[in-house]
Amino acid sequence: MGQRSPLVTLVATAVGLVGLLVVNSTQTGAPAAEPAAEQSASANPTSAPPTTAPPTTAPPAQTPTSPAPEQTTAPPAAEDPAVYVGRTAGREATVAVAVKGTKAVAYICDGSRVEAWLTGTFTAGQFVLRSRTGERLTGVATAKTASGELTLRGRSLRFTATLAGPPSGLYRAKNSTSTIGWIVLPDGSQVGIDNDGTPAAAPPLDPATRSATVNGAAVTAQSIAGDETF
Repeated sequence: MGQRSPLVTLVATAVGLVGLLVVNSTQTGAPAAEPAAEQSASANPTSAPPTTAPPTTAPPAQTPTSPAPEQTTAPPAAEDPAVYVGRTAGREATVAVAVKGTKAVAYICDGSRVEAWLTGTFTAGQFVLRSRTGERLTGVATAKTASGELTLRGRSLRFTATLAGPPSGLYRAKNSTSTIGWIVLPDGSQVGIDNDGTPAAAPPLDPATRSATVNGAAVTAQSIAGDETF
């Protein structure tokens, strides 16, 4: 076998060096990609796990409070006189009821021609009264109000009344010829009848002096407390 020429040797050497460079570059390329989980952890190194809010404790249920039962107003004391004044539901007549102890007196009038005086009993807040002509009045009274039903000339009527303080109240005067009744209301107005056999409107009454002039003569009225008899 003959010897290689120097040129051939040089070419062979160059080809060998190129082959080594190609192999070396393949082994020293970019590193393989990291697993997805490791990349996610590296990208968010400070991420904290999600926190769960503590459960909210509901306040204890409130028990509804029942309103206090309404107090029933008691009737007036047994020996304390009380006078109630008012009107019938249709304002056909004015009514006054006076109670004292176990007795009661009532006066009903229309201020013109129709009137009735009634007497009766008052027990446990209830009154039952009658007149000599058959009129009837029944009802109940508390410390401030009275209400009930009455008959007047054959008519059945409902009425309400409120406690009246002086000078409001019920007044009555009598002379040789007349019986006069007055109901003085809280606003100062008066309703009454002078009955001398021919009923007519009563003359004005001065509650301060309880005096009035009837047919030219002075009369003094009595303040009706409720225990009178007629």
